[in-house]
Amino acid sequence: MAVPPTAIGKRHTGTEGGPIRRNPAGNVARPMVQRLPAPQDVAQCLEVGLFDTPPFYSNSTNSFRNTVEGYSDPTGRYDPAVRSLHNLAHLFLNGTGGQTHLSPNDPIFVLLHTFTDAVFDEWLRRYNPDISIFPLENAPIGHNRQYNMVPFWPPVTNTEMFVTAPDNLGYAYEVQWPSQAFSVTEIITITVVAALILVAIVFVVTTCFIRARRNKDESNQPLLSDQYQRYAEEYEKLSNPSQSMV
Repeated sequence: MAVPPTAIGKRHTGTEGGPIRRNPAGNVARPMVQRLPAPQDVAQCLEVGLFDTPPFYSNSTNSFRNTVEGYSDPTGRYDPAVRSLHNLAHLFLNGTGGQTHLSPNDPIFVLLHTFTDAVFDEWLRRYNPDISIFPLENAPIGHNRQYNMVPFWPPVTNTEMFVTAPDNLGYAYEVQWPSQAFSVTEIITITVVAALILVAIVFVVTTCFIRARRNKDESNQPLLSDQYQRYAEEYEKLSNPSQSMV
């Protein structure tokens, strides 16, 4: 979604509301919005398992809805100073696309919201949530479960859209989703488990080698414990030593 450097600060095809403007990463007063969301941000967002949490608004924490909108840290933690994912992409454009009332005029708006819908569809596919987790009341106007989505016509409720696209809406996204990086705790756990497995393997191999070596030594050892008949003493007792004793 980034714009080539040659387009920075230039005017683009206009609309009735005026020319489209973009100045990507040009808001030097807000360093946080001088980058686009990273693949890792998307991976973290998809790990937020709750669709929404009270107060069902832009200050909800551990809410997938609020996280994908970009009012929370990608991990789901609410931070009033943070703008991520959907919101961050808008603000990065720093022009027509960064203004709520004008952003639909920028063609990038369609790409951004299509991708946001793809993230939502992937979340639904992974968690297969029941509609009961969608707030029935106390959400902002238009955002409760049974409310109609504005400004679509004919009316369509939020409930009707809380479904996976391929199975219910007739379209699908082809996206290679980024994998979640391991946390420090997970890395330590994996390291410890790998070390224990390595120790177990070394122990088994060493034990097998020692046993094989012992068996080999025993097979080459002289038969010291075998008792042989002492023919010399019996021979001396014979009255006629020239005769054999059987």
